[in-house]
Amino acid sequence: MTDIAGDAIVNAYTAAEKWRQGGAKAGMNIYDIATAAGVSSATVSRVVNGNKSVKEETRKKILKIIEENNYVPNSFARSLRSGEPDNIAFVVPDIENPFFGKLLHGLSDTANKYGYNVFMYGTNEDISLEHRILAGIKKEMVRGVVITPVSDEDSDTADRLNKMEDNQIPVVLLDRDITSCAFDGVFSSDYENSYEAVNCLINAGHRKIGAVIGRLDSRPGRERFRGYKKALKDAGIELRDDYITNGNFKVKEAYEGMERLMNLEDKPTAVFSMNNMSTLGCLTYMKEHGMKLGRDISMIGFDEIEELKCTDISLTVVDRPIYEMGSAALELLEFKFNSDQNSEKPRIMRRINMLKGELIIRGSERIKK
Repeated sequence: MTDIAGDAIVNAYTAAEKWRQGGAKAGMNIYDIATAAGVSSATVSRVVNGNKSVKEETRKKILKIIEENNYVPNSFARSLRSGEPDNIAFVVPDIENPFFGKLLHGLSDTANKYGYNVFMYGTNEDISLEHRILAGIKKEMVRGVVITPVSDEDSDTADRLNKMEDNQIPVVLLDRDITSCAFDGVFSSDYENSYEAVNCLINAGHRKIGAVIGRLDSRPGRERFRGYKKALKDAGIELRDDYITNGNFKVKEAYEGMERLMNLEDKPTAVFSMNNMSTLGCLTYMKEHGMKLGRDISMIGFDEIEELKCTDISLTVVDRPIYEMGSAALELLEFKFNSDQNSEKPRIMRRINMLKGELIIRGSERIKK
């Protein structure tokens, strides 16, 4: 345990005693602390987890707010007194992506309802780091795990998660799947929404449609790419390899991918960006090269980017119920707590909650007149 993490536990114990005596504010959660500090919920999670990547000034500010409010989740206070863990581990591939912050918001609010505390761990799309995090999660620390795995093909992660369930630590997958296992999970309609988005570009008159795809060893990356190809096929449009570039769901790689598309002799007239970070990479390239949506190129993105509402960019996007996905994952985990562990019968069917996204049309799909 790091020194920072050790300090956090000591401070939490002191806060727990105040909570026991009725001094803590009721109903506070990690999102409330983030709002008070003017930071993201992911940043608060990093501080609580002892992550040294947070600036010292920011860390002190967050810890001061925690101390002033006697903040400690009810579950942590109970676990300190009873020895029973009521903490939930939330493992994500990109802690800086606002998408996972919204998932955390939904998870935390619902966890607070049941008296649980959520701790967020970031893997940075690094499978070896994911393995280390999972290796460190013990029954004494957490009651359950919600995870968005780096890859759905990694057998090591699958084995570690299977062992967790064998050790009575229920696992719920969120957004991404693991193909070799039958874990319960919450997903979105990636294939259908991707098909709808590309079809929208086709109906707007485009025949040259580029794609900034994501990790193909992940459910979202694979399903969105499948929807893109199916829409082109149904419209009788040839699939061109030079119109496909992998942004790996990252800003920098998407920027480079957009650059490759725009340097083609026969450029696409429209681009479908398959996640929010990829969209930001594409928009950054366009801004730096004096390009404008609707004038130089058309575009549809996947996942809403709230910050764009403060600009003059009106982007057509697939908007998913992200907060609800996080909430649904916690509800599914709570269901597992109350059923699987109290039943001696083997479970035959996998539980899946599929939430639908919505295409929000704002005009960026249109071809220049």
